[in-house]
Amino acid sequence: MRYHYFLLDADETVFDFIASSKESLRYALAQFSLPYSDEIYSLFKKHNDAVWREYERGALTKAQLRVKRFECFFAEQGVIADAASVDKIYFDKLCTTGYLLDGADAFLSGLKERGEIYMITNGTTAAQEGRIGASGIGKYLDGVFISDELGVAKPHREFFDQVFSAVRKDKKRCVVIGDSLSSDILGANNAGVDSIWYNPKGQKEESFARPTFTAGGYEDILRIIDES
Repeated sequence: MRYHYFLLDADETVFDFIASSKESLRYALAQFSLPYSDEIYSLFKKHNDAVWREYERGALTKAQLRVKRFECFFAEQGVIADAASVDKIYFDKLCTTGYLLDGADAFLSGLKERGEIYMITNGTTAAQEGRIGASGIGKYLDGVFISDELGVAKPHREFFDQVFSAVRKDKKRCVVIGDSLSSDILGANNAGVDSIWYNPKGQKEESFARPTFTAGGYEDILRIIDES
């Protein structure tokens, strides 16, 4: 096998962020007697995704991101609520909801049999450490790299420079695995390292990022590694 060192994204690659986020939003809104529905969650997700893209571009800090998503979410609904207070409850709940995607535990076990796993994430330190603990996947990980601690986020090359400086592995034997074109795959492109785009939903490839491989599921990822 060519690849032995796996730089693995967290949210929506192994963690079921949507399930965690839905539970956390429902809980947070209930504390302020605000309604929750699938439609309301979709609205929140729209704003949450938008501010995360701003964060990836370096246009927002993590603290600004956390408040802005709720400010925009409430503004569109005409709801008057304290965004920072709601976010704190949402975030605290999120830290305890370590749900894995179906098949993720078996995938991690299989990946671990093939080499070393380093989690690379733009998530907040408390949230990611909390969910790693709650889900029990820490036993598979050889290291965790979080943008808050590195001071720079994916897809910036500096994020990956710090990862490679710490792990001291041959780039040719490393591969980035993640679901996000804009952070994981573009980041791999910026860092000059191969990538596997985890794309179980069959999304269309975008011109700004070039995955080395595309996988429709976990078995595809392991097959690509075995055949490399």
